[in-house]
Amino acid sequence: MVLPLDYNDFEHLQSVIRKLHNKEVREAFSDLGGDEWLPNINSPRASLRQACTIYDSDSALIMLLKQNLYFLTLRKAKDYQAPILGMPKGSLDPIRKYKPQIYLYFKEDSGDVEEGYGPVEGRISFRLMDEDSESITKTKLTTLANKIKTEFGVSNGYTWKKGKEYYSYTDKEKGYQLQILAFSETEAKQLINKVLDIQGHTFSAKKFRKSSNDDPTSAYPTIPPNQSILGELVREPRLRPVATVRFQYAIANLWGRPQPIPLYDRTFEYLNALVTEY
Repeated sequence: MVLPLDYNDFEHLQSVIRKLHNKEVREAFSDLGGDEWLPNINSPRASLRQACTIYDSDSALIMLLKQNLYFLTLRKAKDYQAPILGMPKGSLDPIRKYKPQIYLYFKEDSGDVEEGYGPVEGRISFRLMDEDSESITKTKLTTLANKIKTEFGVSNGYTWKKGKEYYSYTDKEKGYQLQILAFSETEAKQLINKVLDIQGHTFSAKKFRKSSNDDPTSAYPTIPPNQSILGELVREPRLRPVATVRFQYAIANLWGRPQPIPLYDRTFEYLNALVTEY
């Protein structure tokens, strides 16, 4: 079959892109409504949906900007890559059936990042020992997400000052093997208590440990020494940098699920989180 006489290559390409792209946008923002959604910018999510939606009147440049916003700025492109937990999650799952695992992610504010370095990040994880991949429900996860929002989402995100001191809290029966780098013991205990509060657990001093280096300044220098790589002086990576990291989002990993389940997100890292900032 030959092409229609009035065929326009750009119009055809635009129509195909618009159909496929808008379907993804509609699904990502399904909480605002489906095809019946009336375009508006009355809330942050509505504003994002409007900005991501491609219209027939859009130029090629505008379409590219909207795709860039959706796939890059809002990081939806990561959905096309399997999560890596040391190895692809799909390869890791069959090795060991594990209890549902909750991850809390933290990151240094961009304005505080030292020149020449990337932002310092932090991650805390624990397991739900009373659940498994079959017993856990969306309702239970949503309840957990709301608790995380209460503990870590207020005041523009809970902050934790990372440092050179190593602290641990181990209670395997309740799903905790926390390993924390903090600026002080007070900072570490405060963070641990916040994590325990998510499930209503109580801090036990006998499960808390502190491990110190006799000379942390030398072992973990604030400004690392240089090393020669291919004839060029390059500064060595920082070990245990001191920085304040802010809570970003929380996800759940369930055995048998190829993708993590976003629980609570205050950064638009995930558009389909069970609980959002707004």
